[in-house]
Amino acid sequence: MTGCAQNVSPQVAAQAQAPIYCENKQQCDAYWTKAKAWIAMNSGWKIQMADETVIATYSPIGNSAILGYQVVKTPIGGERHEIVVQTACANMFGCIPNAIEQTAKLKTT
Repeated sequence: MTGCAQNVSPQVAAQAQAPIYCENKQQCDAYWTKAKAWIAMNSGWKIQMADETVIATYSPIGNSAILGYQVVKTPIGGERHEIVVQTACANMFGCIPNAIEQTAKLKTT
C-alpha cells in the first residue's frame, strides 16, 4: 500500500512497481542485506522486526506523513524468492518522502 500519489516520472513509477526476484540463496541474502541497510538508513521509523522473511519498521501513527516500510520475502519455487516492498504513512495528504520515489530507490539500490 502506498500513500497518496504525487507526480512522479513514468520511469520512477515503473521502477517502483517492478517485481524483485532473487534466483538463489547468495543473491537473496545480498538483496535482503541491502534492503535492511537501506531501510535503517532512510526510514524515519526504526526497524521493529527483521528476520529471514520480513523487515518492518514501526507503523506510522496519528497523522504522521513519515513513511513506514514492510518488505516480505516469499519462496516461489526452488531457491527463487519474490521480494515485495510495501510502504505506508498515516497522513491522508501524502507521505514524506514520496512513497513511490522511495520504493523505486530501495529497489534500485
